[in-house]
Amino acid sequence: MKARINLELFLDDEVALLPKHIKLLKALDETKSITRAAAAVDISYKNAWDCLDLINSKAKEPLIARVNGKRKNSGSELSAYAKDIIDMYETILKIQNNLLDEICSNPDIHAINNLKRNNMKLSAKNQLQATITDINIGAVNAQITAKLSDGTLLKSIITIDSQKELSLEVGKEVLFIFKASSVILAKSDDNELKISASNKLKGKVAKATIGAVNAQISIDIGDNKLIYATLTNESAQDMRINVGDEVVILGRDKENEITAEELAKETGTINYEIICQFQKRVTIIQHK
Repeated sequence: MKARINLELFLDDEVALLPKHIKLLKALDETKSITRAAAAVDISYKNAWDCLDLINSKAKEPLIARVNGKRKNSGSELSAYAKDIIDMYETILKIQNNLLDEICSNPDIHAINNLKRNNMKLSAKNQLQATITDINIGAVNAQITAKLSDGTLLKSIITIDSQKELSLEVGKEVLFIFKASSVILAKSDDNELKISASNKLKGKVAKATIGAVNAQISIDIGDNKLIYATLTNESAQDMRINVGDEVVILGRDKENEITAEELAKETGTINYEIICQFQKRVTIIQHK
């Protein structure tokens, strides 16, 4: 038995993003041209233009930006908001299909209970889908290693009981979920920053938004994925990281948190130099 449900992500009361729209947006992101994107998904230029114009006009923020004028073959690229929408759509679709597969393969009360458990609302904004490549079981805990779509490896340590309860095994797709407050940002001018953190992602600062208490830094790690880091407003004002800068995203891991002392030791300096290097000025975008 197998089940599939077409996913529609409504932009307003009437207009919804359909699979064909997501496919076209991804083609546009890859080709940077409406003409080439239309050819890639095998539709006419007019059809592509009408689709993009419709969803762009109904979205809360612009999905597409032109970079070389207004001619037919001018360059176009997706906004950060559009990439968020694509990531949201694909995440929902993947979770939906996984749940349907689980229920259809084992249609009993346990599958239904798993469905209820997966419907929990999470406050953690960062969610990365990965495929388990290795499970190293110790006396009490199990280390789960999983691979992102770009080949980057992530690791998580959970109890053996949790590993068994979740039925985790090599080849199974999972979500790595972590809060923005658990993210540490690092920047190295010589690109030779060496640390013992097992979870490291590289990306570019896409946006920095200041709030009433904290600032949120959005980092583009590619493949339509954004990672969010939360800093205090004071820290954000003191930092000198600019939009477009390449940064390294480090994950806290309980007792294996990354400290300024550790970074200083690995880079051959003192912790004061590390703190001064990281606390750089941020370009702030304040939403009205």
